[in-house]
Amino acid sequence: MKKSEFAIVSLVLGLISFLQLFGAEKALAAIAFGVLALWQIKTNPQTSGRWLAVLGIALGILYIIVTLIMLPQLIKMVGRLAG
Repeated sequence: MKKSEFAIVSLVLGLISFLQLFGAEKALAAIAFGVLALWQIKTNPQTSGRWLAVLGIALGILYIIVTLIMLPQLIKMVGRLAG
């Protein structure tokens, strides 16, 4: 069975979105590639990598949630440092 390239890209993007400060675009791409991979796997039974795609989607979503939680705190800290 051949692994889905979209699933591999989704997982890699999901992982590297945590390695860089501004990784939101990578997290969104991880989600998009993960969805593409799931569609590819569903339409082509010879393709595997479902869990890679799911993990890439989960990491992308997790990064976005963490960013949304941390962003107000970062803005407050910058405001205190500037003022």
